Amino acid sequence: MTLIGALNIGQSALAVQQAALQVTGNNISNAGNADYTRQTAITTPGSDQQISPGIFVGSGIDLSSIQRQIDESLQNRVRSSTSDTQSANTAQEWLSRVESTFNALGVNNLSSQMSSFSTSWSALANNPQGSGLRQTVLQAGDGLAQTFTDTRASLDGTQSDLQARLAAQAKAADGLAQQVATLNGSIVVAEGGSNGQANNLRDQRDATLKQLSQLIDIKTVSQDNGSVNVYVGSEPLVVGTTNQGVAVKQTVVNGQPVSSVVFKSNKGPIPVTSGEIGALTTAQGQITSTTAQLDTLAHNLIFELNKLHSSGQGLEGFSTVTASNAVADPTAALTAPAAGLAFTPNNGSFVVSVRQKSTGLMTSTLVPVHLTGAAGDTTLNALAASLSAINGVTATITGGKLQISAASSAVDINFSQDSSGTLAALGINTFFTGKDSSDMGVNQTIQNDTTLIAAAKNGDKTDNQTALAIAALQSQPLTSLNGTSLTDSYQSIVNGIAGQVATATTSAAAAKAINDTLTAQRSSLSGVSIDEEAINLVRQQNAFQGAAKLITTVNAMMQTVLNMLP
Repeated sequence: MTLIGALNIGQSALAVQQAALQVTGNNISNAGNADYTRQTAITTPGSDQQISPGIFVGSGIDLSSIQRQIDESLQNRVRSSTSDTQSANTAQEWLSRVESTFNALGVNNLSSQMSSFSTSWSALANNPQGSGLRQTVLQAGDGLAQTFTDTRASLDGTQSDLQARLAAQAKAADGLAQQVATLNGSIVVAEGGSNGQANNLRDQRDATLKQLSQLIDIKTVSQDNGSVNVYVGSEPLVVGTTNQGVAVKQTVVNGQPVSSVVFKSNKGPIPVTSGEIGALTTAQGQITSTTAQLDTLAHNLIFELNKLHSSGQGLEGFSTVTASNAVADPTAALTAPAAGLAFTPNNGSFVVSVRQKSTGLMTSTLVPVHLTGAAGDTTLNALAASLSAINGVTATITGGKLQISAASSAVDINFSQDSSGTLAALGINTFFTGKDSSDMGVNQTIQNDTTLIAAAKNGDKTDNQTALAIAALQSQPLTSLNGTSLTDSYQSIVNGIAGQVATATTSAAAAKAINDTLTAQRSSLSGVSIDEEAINLVRQQNAFQGAAKLITTVNAMMQTVLNMLP
């Protein structure tokens, strides 16, 4: 062993401790960076040198690598937990918006409006000829219809906002996936097949994957060249430097726009189940389902109430009445799809009464409606012909709408005993117009003349049977709602949304607890501890000073040797 060898040992020690100090300084400077992975300088003793038979002496220290302190399995679990947490929070956010739309605890929600409407009919039943009470019925009906349409508009607005958010987040996910692909290429080039790792580039990629996991539930598979492949379910999203891309495809289902997440490369569906995008996709379906339930409620309320009202009579008869619902094909059976009716009548009949205004003499005619699914079923043309055959009645069709008129000003017309629901389906002598919550309203004919509000059932102005039946409708089990009442059907919608919000809230709390635990585990392994780095700093400083002292000492010894030369 020579003095030169000792000097080299001191030099290697200085270089290694200087590099270790730089690693420690880098850790300290990134102590507040949640996406930084703590690095450690890995040193190994230099190879031994044989100075005499059987005697070996060390040659100093080598810096073998600078390693990231990371557990890839834990990292994948953190990403999965991040997806679940973001998914639960997103679901809670959007479902809470849906819940607030129904304003279940407010004073002007659908439930209170339905109750007010029912109450107004009860009051009219107590005084069927009261003009003020008829105005109250009109106002309550208009308020109920407006609440339905406002609720539907709010749901549609929420759905539209959600789909815009989904499109924006899909674009963000596509950008992040492209960043991962680009970083894959940079890492492969930087590492060049060596045993070392491009630590900062890998940290950038992990940070990007973390952001991507907030949007989509992903799985990663590390490759030997340093790149990672990213999968959604079993479908590849990023393979090496290739990004399959994320996009949104919009289709129309049952007249409503529906957004779905697809691969940009082949338009195939992405099997996303978690993350913000997964939650948005699920919430979209839940809003669609809620809207359909609201439409079903409004549809049945309109039809069931109109069936009662169309068989009732107001204080005055009609000189002319025009259907509010058009038939697309007057030659098609009224139940055929070609007819295009939103409400389906059935086999039965109804009565048309012609009253002589001067004498009060009334002539009633039964109008059969054949709808058995066989040849010869009643069409709109056939119905108009049957009505025109009644003495004192004329019937015409304009734009697919049936118009029934008194043949002279000496008579007026009333309707009753409609067992077929045809009058309600066509919109004749009805209270409500529209097919569901999107277009529900009060018949303009009634708005123009409240005396036409049908409180009676037997033609007597003092009769209140129709008013009583409509007042009781809200709580009556309906076959069209599978034996559920209108009130219970509405409550089922509200309870369903409340249950979904409660589940999302519980899931969000549980997911956060799991994510906090996993994040703490990662932080303990990969995070920077200032106290620990301070200890490393002191130890490396002492080692550096010791190496410097060694070099100084060896230098003095070499000077002594040189001075001994002649």
